Amino acid sequence: MSKEKIGRKNKLFQLWLIIGIITGFAAVLFFSITYLNEKVLCDANCREQNKVSLVLVLLSLFGMFIGSLTFISEKYEKKITRMHKDLGLTLNFLDGEEKPIISSILNHKGKITQSEIAKSTGLSRVRIFRTLRKLEEKGIITKKPHGMTNIIELEEELRKVLVE
Repeated sequence: MSKEKIGRKNKLFQLWLIIGIITGFAAVLFFSITYLNEKVLCDANCREQNKVSLVLVLLSLFGMFIGSLTFISEKYEKKITRMHKDLGLTLNFLDGEEKPIISSILNHKGKITQSEIAKSTGLSRVRIFRTLRKLEEKGIITKKPHGMTNIIELEEELRKVLVE
């Protein structure tokens, strides 16, 4: 199983764990208040007053649940923003011709033909060929023959970080 799938399952497990804890807490609180209401504290007149407090407790638990989901979504949004900043820093370390080529590959979700790179960047085929050879030597891309052109792909680890 890939690291990506394990990471997704782990995040999903954490989310369901939080939901389960909050739901369990709400159920215990609900049943304990109901039990105290019925058996210990009140007669028939008092029960109406306690229903209002029970509704307030349940509404506050619902608010906590929504708040925790909001917190989790903000946390992952910050991670995505940080990854985009890292992408910008990564592109700063590339040479002059490497930047538009890598940008073009990223715009096509990590996989593009060599002829499409020529169309999108406006660079000459010779420059593209030489630059792709450098990028391949650095381990940034892989080239696979595809008819009269090549398919250019980001390496798997980079694609996971930069594209997905």
